[in-house]
Amino acid sequence: MFEIVKVVMAIICAVFVFKTCKNLKNKYLIFVVLALWLRYTLSAFHQITYDPFVAGFSLNALGSISVVLLGVLLLPNLTFRLRQYIVFYAFFAIIIISGLVNSEVKGLINVLVKWGYFFVLSAAVFLSLRMQPTKVVFKALLAPFLLPVSLQVLSILLGEVKATEGDGSASYIGGYNHEAAFSMIIVGFILVLGWLERKTIRFHAPLFFISVFLLVLVNYRTSMLAVLPVVLIFILTMLSERFESKYKLPILAAAAVPLIAIGLLISSSLAERFSDITLVVTNFSDLIKAPMYYSDADQDIFSSRMYLWSQYLYAFFNSDWLNQWVGLGPEHWDGLFKHYAHNAYVSYIYEYGYLGITAFLAINIYLLISALKHRSKVLGQKLFFSVLGIMVMSLSTMPLWNIEGLICYALIAGAIFAKGHGPHASETPSTLGREVKIPPPPADTI
Repeated sequence: MFEIVKVVMAIICAVFVFKTCKNLKNKYLIFVVLALWLRYTLSAFHQITYDPFVAGFSLNALGSISVVLLGVLLLPNLTFRLRQYIVFYAFFAIIIISGLVNSEVKGLINVLVKWGYFFVLSAAVFLSLRMQPTKVVFKALLAPFLLPVSLQVLSILLGEVKATEGDGSASYIGGYNHEAAFSMIIVGFILVLGWLERKTIRFHAPLFFISVFLLVLVNYRTSMLAVLPVVLIFILTMLSERFESKYKLPILAAAAVPLIAIGLLISSSLAERFSDITLVVTNFSDLIKAPMYYSDADQDIFSSRMYLWSQYLYAFFNSDWLNQWVGLGPEHWDGLFKHYAHNAYVSYIYEYGYLGITAFLAINIYLLISALKHRSKVLGQKLFFSVLGIMVMSLSTMPLWNIEGLICYALIAGAIFAKGHGPHASETPSTLGREVKIPPPPADTI
C-alpha cells in the first residue's frame, strides 16, 4: 500500500522540482537541485535501487557516479584551484596513499566517489551563491526535500513505522531504508530552513519547528543532538530580529521559560534513549580498554558502541608503524567487523591513521574559522553551529559515510566558502543569470 503512495508522491514531487528548475537561470543551482532530487528519489525506492543492476553497481551507486562525472564536466576549471579546498585535497591525498599502500582498491574507489560527490556539490553551491542572493539559492534548495518530508508525514498519518530498537521505540522514516541516512535528509532540510532569511517563505518559523519534530520522530538520537545548536541559534536570531535592542533581554528571558519546559518534556520522554550517553560520559575512563576485557554488560552500553570502538582502536594500535601513520585503508573494516565504527573519528584514525585524522580535524577547524569570518554575521553563526552539529554527530555515528550526510556537509562548506572571502557576486546585478566567471580575487585560487 505505502509503495503506491511513494510512486504517486514521487511523480508529484518530480513535477514540482522540474518546475522549480525551469524558473532558475543558474545552471549550477539547477545541478544541485536535480542531484539532491535524484538521490532522495532513488533512495525512496531502496527495494529496487540498492540491488546490483549493472556490473555489480546498484542504481543508487550509478546515480552518484553520474552526478560526480556531470559535476566535473559542468564546473569551470578554475573551481578546482580554489584555495578553500587545499585542506580537502590534503585529506583526499592521504585517502589515496592509504588505499594504495594497503591495496584497498575497491574501498578507495567507493570513498573517492563519495568525496567527489561532496566536492562537485559544494563547489556548485559556492558558484550559485556567488551568482545569486542567498535567499534565492536556499529557497530553491528546499524543493528536492519535498519528497522525503512528505513521505515521512504520510508515514505518520498512515502508520507506516519501522521498529528500530529493542526497547519498543519506533522510527517514522517515510518508507526509506534506514533511519541513519534518513535522519541526515531531515537534518539537511532543517539546516537550509535555518539559513533562510526571515520572510523568504511563508510560515518559515512553524515549518522549521515542525521539521525539528519530524527529526525527533525519526528516532535517531545522535541527529537530535546535532541540531540542538542550530535550533538554539535559530530561535535567538528570530527573537533578536523581531524586537528592538532594549526589549531583547526581557523577551529572551521570557522565551527561555517555555523553551526550558519543552526541553524538559522532551528530555523526560527520551530519557531512557539517552541514558547511555550519560553513562559513557561519567564512566569514560573505565570503558576505554581492550575488547577482551569487556563484560557482557559493558558490551551493551551505548548500543554496543563503546565495545565496537575498542575493537577498532585495539586493531589500529596493534598495527605496524606505517599503518598507524596512513591507516589500514579505506573501508578496510568491511568484512572484518560486523558494523562500521559508529564514530567518524575512530573510523578515520583506523582507516587513514594519524595523518588522516589530523587532516579531518583540520578541515573542520578551517570550516569553523571560515564561518566566523563570514560577511553575514547571522548566517556565519548559523553555519558555525551547523559544522559544530556535524562534529557532535561524528562522535557517535558516521554522518559523512552516507551520501546523505555528505550532502549536508557540501551545503555547509559551499555556503561558508561563497561569502567567507572576497566580494560577493550577487552585489553586482549584472551577474544574475549569466555564465559565471568565478568572482573571488586571485588570492582565492591555489
